[in-house]
Amino acid sequence: MSLDLPTLMIMQSFAMACSGALLCFAWMQNRSATVWGLWGIANIIAAMGIIALMLGATFHLVIWSTLGGCLLQTQAGLIWKAARLIEWKRTPLAMALAGPLLVGVGSPFLQSLTGLFALAGGAAYALATAAELWAGRQERLTARWPLIVLSTVHGTALLIGTYSTLIGSTGEDSVPALMSLFGFIYFESIIFALGTSVFVFALVNERKEVATRAAARTDSLTGIANRAAFIEAAKHVLEHCRRSQTPVSAIMFDLDHFKQINDKHGHSIGDAVLKQFCNTAIAALRQTDLFGRMGGEEFAAILPAASIEAALLRAERIRLSFADNCQFVRGHRVNATVSSGVSVSIKAKKHLDALLEKADAALYQAKTEGRNRVVRAGENAPDAVASGVSRVA
Repeated sequence: MSLDLPTLMIMQSFAMACSGALLCFAWMQNRSATVWGLWGIANIIAAMGIIALMLGATFHLVIWSTLGGCLLQTQAGLIWKAARLIEWKRTPLAMALAGPLLVGVGSPFLQSLTGLFALAGGAAYALATAAELWAGRQERLTARWPLIVLSTVHGTALLIGTYSTLIGSTGEDSVPALMSLFGFIYFESIIFALGTSVFVFALVNERKEVATRAAARTDSLTGIANRAAFIEAAKHVLEHCRRSQTPVSAIMFDLDHFKQINDKHGHSIGDAVLKQFCNTAIAALRQTDLFGRMGGEEFAAILPAASIEAALLRAERIRLSFADNCQFVRGHRVNATVSSGVSVSIKAKKHLDALLEKADAALYQAKTEGRNRVVRAGENAPDAVASGVSRVA
């Protein structure tokens, strides 16, 4: 069975149309996935462009060749726009259509260079697409990498085609041979259309799954780890400290008279107080420390490789900063304060539950002794940090 280039071009057009239609159908089911709609429309436009190119080359009609070049440029521009949208970047439609407009406007005057401009523009858009996807690689989505590779290969193939056309080694007056550079480009374009459609569909779904998992592990109000995520991460930290025989400290926090703040000033002010406390705590803790919301106005921190003295000083810094930052919230005088209890496990021999229970007991002692203070687990008042006066050794 023999295969000529016109047959391959029809196959290419059919593949692009099908992949585009599937992406558009998926987009209609989920209108928030605009990337699918853009990518799908781009492939449908490219399918029409391939047919136009075939008609132009077969019947030697410049108008069809020009139309084909414009449509393929439009595909490249829309895919570039979609790639930028993946990275949350807004792009004016005029920028995506600049290439095809240039080809369309210039073709009546530079007919011999229409194909060259179309190839060069397509290569530029494809490589720009790869660059945009590469720039967002910190997101660590698996489907991103095949898209980068396919876009890079496609852009490189079009660049080679541009060079070949520039030096005149490929003719534009007839359908090129199957076993030629342009035959390879058409075949590669089928892989590009099908491959990128699959992986852009996968990328959007993968991102949604990652966001769902993150939402399940994050407190919706404050943006920090929720109780389940904190406990899970804390167990891993404790196990690591146990293997390395390093201490691990825990701090339990509870905002003082928080219900009164809500009752007097309203829940929006109460929410702002919670957020302010989280910002204060995160700024005072190290990057290696864990911090999470245990429920209501209660929070916890795990400090790996931290002695009890270091944890006490850290908790006291948070207490002082929070009291200073939360005197006023949105024009309301709230004078919010926090009480804390601190415990330590030497060589991390205690289980997490025991470590947190000791810190919680110290927190209860801080509450009973008048609030707005830091108390060390198992110690009495002399080792506590009272309001405004540090008594940490």
